[in-house]
Amino acid sequence: MNRAIITLVLSLYAGSISAENSIWSDGTATALPKGRWEVGIFQPLRYGLNESVELSSHVLTNILMPNVTLKKVWSGYSGIYSGMDFTSVHSLTYPTPLLNFISREGTGGILPANTVVPHIITLNSQVLVTYPVAEGHTVTPRIGFAFALKFGDMDMTTIDLPLIYTRTSVYHNGWLVDIGIDLNGRIVDRFYYWLDLDKFIMPGEYAAFAYEHKGILIWRKSAKFSALIGYKLVYSDYPSVLQRRWDIFPLVDLIWGKN
Repeated sequence: MNRAIITLVLSLYAGSISAENSIWSDGTATALPKGRWEVGIFQPLRYGLNESVELSSHVLTNILMPNVTLKKVWSGYSGIYSGMDFTSVHSLTYPTPLLNFISREGTGGILPANTVVPHIITLNSQVLVTYPVAEGHTVTPRIGFAFALKFGDMDMTTIDLPLIYTRTSVYHNGWLVDIGIDLNGRIVDRFYYWLDLDKFIMPGEYAAFAYEHKGILIWRKSAKFSALIGYKLVYSDYPSVLQRRWDIFPLVDLIWGKN
């Protein structure tokens, strides 16, 4: 049971890395307005530094996994491309303390106690373009690249768990590509939807791909509070005896915001 709880928490956190989950602007290339902040139970603390730059960090995980993300809106377009936003997102993560923490026997142990973890720094960059397809609805294709820099010896097994393996594979393989698309829009009144589909491409003969799909229903009570409920569906290839399999996870969160 303890292992399952840890796995679920890590899975939810890992899921939020590849598609930032703030519901006021997330899944799109827009950034928070200057001076606005948002934070959720599972979502990062996000702050609008100015009209085109947004900073975010998973504050509660910073003790074991220091991380910071910068989202930059480069420009909007006019003419036939009116309403289109071009944005890049860049993340820096240091997962070594977390990997050392879960390398133990008994409670909290996911990796073997004798695991040798080097200093690892991961760099993740995404390019997003958001375009309105109908009134109140947008589509956002995106592509991302993740790289891992390792310093020191490494003797670490893969973590063959849904969501986790895909994102931690970069520690072993050195790089990862994420291609995806997001659909966002208003259903009625204060209810909105968010759908996405991702394909992860990893090097190697085995466990070279993963597909993830998310569906979320969002209730925006006001500019200060929103709630969401949904699911995360995963179809992935693993290097272990699990091989290919389907998994589904519930998604629930409460998010607060303030200008």
